[in-house]
Amino acid sequence: MNIIEDLDRKLDQLTKNPTNSCILNDIGVLLYRVNDWENAEKYFHRAYELDSKNGDILFNYALILYKQDKFREAIFIYEAYLKFYEYDKEVIQKLGDCYFMIGEYGLASKMYKLLQRDREGNH
Repeated sequence: MNIIEDLDRKLDQLTKNPTNSCILNDIGVLLYRVNDWENAEKYFHRAYELDSKNGDILFNYALILYKQDKFREAIFIYEAYLKFYEYDKEVIQKLGDCYFMIGEYGLASKMYKLLQRDREGNH
């Protein structure tokens, strides 16, 4: 199946179950893959409204915000994600980058130091 067929199938599933956060997340992923970031964000946002503790939803929603330079919004979601997955290096890096991009250099440095400490501990 190609992405468009997958998207059609997921949209059909969504009409039958409009409050299924996993289906909404899956649609967001498919839209992300075809570079429709604006609509992907809408589906991730709705999935987040329904399930704000799902790691996949948090990660995907934060990533789409990050990709669109919506750093302040992404920070909020990345921080929520790290409450559940506190040692996710990729998210710590992206959170640091978000802080840096909005001029919060002290907070960015704190995130980067966490990564550095982890690297030094793994030699």
